[in-house]
Amino acid sequence: MAKKFLIASVLLLSALLLGICLGSVHIPIAEVLRSIVEKTRWSQILWNVRFPRVLLSVIAGAGLSVVGNAFQGLLKNPLVDPYLLGISSGASFGAVVAIFLAEVLNASFLREVPTLTFVFGIVAALLALILARRQNTVPVTELILSGVLINILFSAATVLFVMLAKRNITHVYMWLFGTFSGTGWRDIPVPLLSVAGFTILTSGLGIQLNAMSLGETEAMTSGVEVEKLKMLVYITGTFTTAAIVSRTGMIGFVGLIVPHMARRIFGNDHRISIPTSAVLGGLLLCTCDVISRTALSPSEIPVGVITAFVGAPVMFALLRRSGRSV
Repeated sequence: MAKKFLIASVLLLSALLLGICLGSVHIPIAEVLRSIVEKTRWSQILWNVRFPRVLLSVIAGAGLSVVGNAFQGLLKNPLVDPYLLGISSGASFGAVVAIFLAEVLNASFLREVPTLTFVFGIVAALLALILARRQNTVPVTELILSGVLINILFSAATVLFVMLAKRNITHVYMWLFGTFSGTGWRDIPVPLLSVAGFTILTSGLGIQLNAMSLGETEAMTSGVEVEKLKMLVYITGTFTTAAIVSRTGMIGFVGLIVPHMARRIFGNDHRISIPTSAVLGGLLLCTCDVISRTALSPSEIPVGVITAFVGAPVMFALLRRSGRSV
């Protein structure tokens, strides 16, 4: 187990180095290391562009994977992802509204994309929870159906605003499919603190999540306060996902496939699979970001497109090997 984790950590560090070195301009590793201790001709691009971008890709990959792992265990459903509660459609709507307002009112509204994305992502998730709530419980089936309903409503509104935001349509599409372009140090603190806090929280709740994976009845007999646990994980997971999406746009598949990979490699114990999901998620998304900006350099492919191309075959292989069918 320790050997596997060490290998995954080394691969993550390697992906970090590749992400820093590769791009529209290739920078030798020796120059990267030298720029850490002294100012060089590469210092500006490294410190202002490459370092924050690579760091955010790792944080986002780790966060989406940990939230996906926790949600899958909580709901005993291997096909759940971090966007369960309609966060994706709500966040998309917020981003498109900001872009539309920038077009018709003032270009300064583009700076409000992260804020409106975060707010509408939280609003969508809260609406789903309110719709699903029955007295003092949140049944799983109602929660999933509420999330689907919220997704449909916000997606329809998003399409309407996409049709109206004609001049900034490229900006809209890049955001809807995820991008780390333009990432700066200002984008790091909120996602970093959210992901770190949620990872520590859910790792500490590993025993309770293990019990929930057996079913709510079994968890109750083990002394787990099921409804309190569900609300705690739902709310903190929603906040974490919204914090990520507000900076990166929509990035699919990471929160769905990485938990499967972590459980297959490291086992089903959430005390282990959650931190290892963070490492594997950071590795996957950092690697996909490198591909997104080097495959058609100097042009950039939205990173969500790369995760879809990578994630779909991986998910199919995992389902085949585990004997599951969708």
